[in-house]
Amino acid sequence: MSAVLNPTIEDDCTIAGDTPFQLACGAQLQPLTLRYALYGRLNKERDNAILVCHALSGSARIADWWPKMFGRASVFDTERYCVIGVNVIGSCYGSTGPGSSDARTGKPYGLQFPLVSVADMVRAQAKLLDSLGGRRIINKKGGYIGGMQAMQWAGLAVFYPEMAITDSQPRCRGE
Repeated sequence: MSAVLNPTIEDDCTIAGDTPFQLACGAQLQPLTLRYALYGRLNKERDNAILVCHALSGSARIADWWPKMFGRASVFDTERYCVIGVNVIGSCYGSTGPGSSDARTGKPYGLQFPLVSVADMVRAQAKLLDSLGGRRIINKKGGYIGGMQAMQWAGLAVFYPEMAITDSQPRCRGE
């Protein structure tokens, strides 16, 4: 296990460039950019993703705050799994939030940033995962508000059945 594991990819993804992202409160965000960190790689079937959900105050760099969870035969074994962390909407770590410029005014949103629900966070994560080519999330983890996101993902299986989220630890073929 490494105390400092850098992501395989750390980048921004704009998921609402042409079409506004509709929030549950009735407001819209355009553009909506999410910062993400990916550890490991998606396999050929694109079905080995583990999504780690976190609180508003956490960054997408999962290995920075859960370093002991990474390593061979650990929960986040990057030789087997593609572990993805996403900064939630409103985060101060690179996703669209109060410090971002409001396209309508050209000024930071500040206190005018709209109310964001857990369902909004998860719908945005689903769009990001789709843009990355992930077909199935085999596990999701999270504490605090991240746990609420993980529960929301279970409810969203109605809308994203192709991602077929499971709670069990995945098994390699042939096991």
